[in-house]
Amino acid sequence: MLRQTASPPRLIWCLGMYASGSTWLYNATRDVAARLYPELPVSGLYAEGVDALSRLPGGLTVVKTHHLPPPAARLMLGRAERIMLSLRDPRDAVTSLMQHMGQSFLQALHWVEDSALFCARHAADTRTALFIYETGFTETPTTFDLLGTALGGTLTETARAELFAATRREAIEAKIARLRMLPTSWRNPATGDLLDRETQWHRHHAGRSGEVGRWRRLLPPEGAQTIERRLGGFMRDFGYLP
Repeated sequence: MLRQTASPPRLIWCLGMYASGSTWLYNATRDVAARLYPELPVSGLYAEGVDALSRLPGGLTVVKTHHLPPPAARLMLGRAERIMLSLRDPRDAVTSLMQHMGQSFLQALHWVEDSALFCARHAADTRTALFIYETGFTETPTTFDLLGTALGGTLTETARAELFAATRREAIEAKIARLRMLPTSWRNPATGDLLDRETQWHRHHAGRSGEVGRWRRLLPPEGAQTIERRLGGFMRDFGYLP
């Protein structure tokens, strides 16, 4: 049995830096919520502004964002009952956006800087469960125990094992390989990017290694120095710089 220890939250905010495992965490959160509260419809939503957030479905909703404009941020802060927050070394996050999304250094830095500073504001919130990329949270079954606790319940060993198996890299790669055939797939006409609107898995999520510290090989020294200068406070606060 799956044991519920609290009334179900109705709005869960999955907030993450770009390239911090936030899509994995979003889907894992949805899956755990569905196991813990089978009597409720569990839905997911990616939001960038207040319009999408003002029309949330009923039941239990998991909202994924990176950073939000002030009106949307105030709305989420006022309504979210749990916050799942993912962070990563900004040097690796910038490197990932450049390597897998073809962004320029300056564009990647802009995205990472905005999302890192926004996320940092909510790390100390009492509703927040913090997931640091470098701890390997996407690669350990105990993450599902942490999610279960954060959502007010306890997973059985069988449920945890099933959820862990369904979120292995090879399983995700298989899902991404079928994106074209999904009724929920969508292609961005501006960029050509293909994604699944339900899970938020993009085609560019395929072929990743999850390597920590790749910036040392792939970023020029001046790039790393620029990131450290721009995000030094954030990096010291979360242990990425002494």
